[in-house]
Amino acid sequence: MTSVFRKIVVLVRGADPEQRAVQRAVLCTSRITEVALLDVVHEPMLDGYMGNSAIYELLRTRVLAERAERMKELVAALRDLNVTGRALWDHPLDEAVAKEVRVRSADLVVIAPADANGLSQSDWRLVSTCPVPVLVVKATPDRKYRHIVAAVDPFHLHAKPTELDLAILAHARDLQAQTGATLSALHCFTPYDHLGTDFTKPMSRTSDADARRAELEVLLRKADLQGSAARLEIGATHDVIKRLAERGEADVVVMGALSRGRIKDWLIGSTAERVLHAARVDVLAVKPDSVR
Repeated sequence: MTSVFRKIVVLVRGADPEQRAVQRAVLCTSRITEVALLDVVHEPMLDGYMGNSAIYELLRTRVLAERAERMKELVAALRDLNVTGRALWDHPLDEAVAKEVRVRSADLVVIAPADANGLSQSDWRLVSTCPVPVLVVKATPDRKYRHIVAAVDPFHLHAKPTELDLAILAHARDLQAQTGATLSALHCFTPYDHLGTDFTKPMSRTSDADARRAELEVLLRKADLQGSAARLEIGATHDVIKRLAERGEADVVVMGALSRGRIKDWLIGSTAERVLHAARVDVLAVKPDSVR
C-alpha cells in the first residue's frame, strides 16, 4: 500500500523517540514517506539587548548547537524511516513551520501539545494558519487508528463552504486507506421539535432526520464515498465527539479549521476549538483549500 502522506513535517520537543507526535507520525508513514523532524528554537531573552542582537549571538549559537545534537540522536533512533532532522532558531512558531512546509512541499504537519491540558497560544496559531492539514496528537499513539470520524456540515449552518466538507472527506478517505480504519461521516443536529419552537408546523423529528441523511449521502457521493458511511447524531458536535471517543468509537476526528474575521489568527471555529480543548482524541484539522 502506498502512503497517503508523502512528506510529513513533525514538530518535535526534545530527543525522546517515544514522544507522541513522533510515534503517531511513524504510524502514518510507509517506506516512501519522507519525514522531516523540526525543532524550532527560540528564547526571547537571547534575541538581544536594547536593539543589539549581536550581544547574545554566541549564546544563541551554543543553544542551537545543543538542540542540533539532540536532533541527531532522534534521527538515529528512527533510522528505519526515511527521516531527516533540523533545528533552527526562528519565531513565531507558526511562520517557521509554514516556511518549512513550503520548502519541503509537505502535505501534513504533526504536533502534540506541550501541555497535556490543551494547546498553547503558539499551537493555536499554528493550527489556525498552517497551509496544510495539521494532525494534533492528543491520545497515546499505542496503535494505528481503528475508527475515523469526519465531522461535516452539509447544510452549512455554520457558514462552512462545501469545499471544506469535501476536503475533510478527502483527507478522511486517504487516512482510511493508510490505516485500514473504519470511516464515519458525522453530521450532528438538533431536531426542530427539540427546540420547542413551532416554526409554523415544522418537519417532524423523523422527516428532519431523513432530509439530513439524504443531504449527507449526496455529499458522500460527491466525495466518492459510500452512503453507508453516513452517521447522524443528535446533539452538539463537540459533545457527540466526546461521547464517541469515550466509547472507543473515535480515534481521530477529521474536521475543518476555518479562520474568520480580523482575529482569524486566534480563532478556528468554536466547534473545532471545543473538540481540540476537551476531547481526548486526535484531531486532523483541515482547511478549505486543501481539497484535491
